[in-house]
Amino acid sequence: MSRIWDSLPRQHYLSLAPWCWVQLESGEAPGPFPFVAGIAPEVVAGLHEAHSLLSSSIDTAISDVFSKRAPLDDPDRQRRLEDAYAELVNSRPYLKQHIRCGRKPDGTFQWEFPTDPTKSATVTNGGLRIFHSVKRQAIPIGFDQRPLGPVVGKVLGMLDGTHQTDAIKTVVMTAPREAQPVLTRLIDSLHQYECLLSVATPSVRQRWFDVVQDRDMVHLGHAALLYRQQNNALLFDPWLLPWFAESSIPSLWGSLLPKPAAVFLTHDHDDHVDPRTLLHLPKETPIVVPSRRNRKKLHYDYLGLLREMGFGRVIELAHGERWDFDGGAVISVPFYGEDPCDLEMPRNCYLIHDRGQNVLVHADSGPTNSGRSALKDHVIQQLVEQYGPIALVLASQQQLLELRSYAAHASLSHPGKWLDVGENGYLTNAYLAELCAAAQAKLFVSYATGGADWYPDHLSFMFSQRNPARTALLTAHWEPPETLQPLLAPHDCGYHGARALDIYRTTAAGGVDVVSTGESLTPLALHRLDHGDPPFMKSGGRS
Repeated sequence: MSRIWDSLPRQHYLSLAPWCWVQLESGEAPGPFPFVAGIAPEVVAGLHEAHSLLSSSIDTAISDVFSKRAPLDDPDRQRRLEDAYAELVNSRPYLKQHIRCGRKPDGTFQWEFPTDPTKSATVTNGGLRIFHSVKRQAIPIGFDQRPLGPVVGKVLGMLDGTHQTDAIKTVVMTAPREAQPVLTRLIDSLHQYECLLSVATPSVRQRWFDVVQDRDMVHLGHAALLYRQQNNALLFDPWLLPWFAESSIPSLWGSLLPKPAAVFLTHDHDDHVDPRTLLHLPKETPIVVPSRRNRKKLHYDYLGLLREMGFGRVIELAHGERWDFDGGAVISVPFYGEDPCDLEMPRNCYLIHDRGQNVLVHADSGPTNSGRSALKDHVIQQLVEQYGPIALVLASQQQLLELRSYAAHASLSHPGKWLDVGENGYLTNAYLAELCAAAQAKLFVSYATGGADWYPDHLSFMFSQRNPARTALLTAHWEPPETLQPLLAPHDCGYHGARALDIYRTTAAGGVDVVSTGESLTPLALHRLDHGDPPFMKSGGRS
């Protein structure tokens, strides 16, 4: 038996230091879209290669428009693009094997590829890497060709400050025989490289519940939300970051949050389904995800992703279904738009209905290119009829209009549409005002575009007060977000731009107040509760 267990305090609670994390690493290069299901991986690879081979020609076509060599509304551009695609595919037998395309005698363009609901692109992890961002260390551990991702994920989920050393030791020593050496080496390495912290009595959960009241909603940054439901914490789209992983600002991570009673994921973009965050969550936590029953053709394989991380309770909610709790439920609501390529992947918004109080987690949902939306389909109106007015609406104010060719899943869309604008999340102020009027909202919160200095600011949907010139470049042709406020006023609805750790609290009169938490819930303050100043601050290092 390893001596590591004698080196750790038995009755203390263990957690990862907030500047440390673990990352599973694939034993082979993953496909272009890991966890996209309903299509065989080899078909995806062919479609992706065809798109990649044409990318330089597409860039040239765009350059011709900008240099005014070609008109913006060239009627023949789509036909040329389709013919170039067919020429490329039909000249390569390995692409023709999966893609059927070409001009029919009547002039229409045929483009087909096989789908299969039983197929999914997956990732098999061949090892892990421990990261220590303060010391800038990366420590690899291999799995020796064994599928150990789920059991590693289970142990990592226990390092959240809610399990004592003996409980973690028991899980390691009762794991399958082939897993025990890797798990022991993981704990040993975490200890050796000073990634583990211990405390006799953790204080973080109590601090959160001292500050956050029952039925409060807390913005954790970007689209991440924490809702207190009595003595439970519900998380929505958690995207948490280890300290100094993306910026010099201490960030919310792991054991700095109360253990969640459930996690709800809205849609498959990686700022809403963050594998690094999910890997470190407790694996007995129920994870609520969009249901395959709402798929049109393709879907995101949440089960494949989450089971590889060790989760055992993955709950699929189809639109209209509920996750019940004492006093109410979280209801799955249809999600529209922001689906480049018109794939109509299953996605959810969520309504929290809690003892007469309603909150809508609208995320990035918005009108589709065809004009469908939660308003057009009367989804919001029906929610109000069934559950009552929705006092708090949290929604993105994105106004992205991007060419399909640059969308993540462009290769899965019709090649003739690659130079058209995709459904990128184009939420006008007029649409959002109408949304809030239908919901009978008292406060609109603009979120999911950052809201915390610890997020990376290089992403096209991330705006930072630290970089006003860059933000101005990205949003120069958008409607100013603040001009939504006068559109909301006639409906007796307020406007608020979300900042991390704001609290949204319903008043006795049915309104919603914004409550500042000051310094009480900042990552550094939460760390100091049980561990004092970080060692690198004491030594005059990075702070």
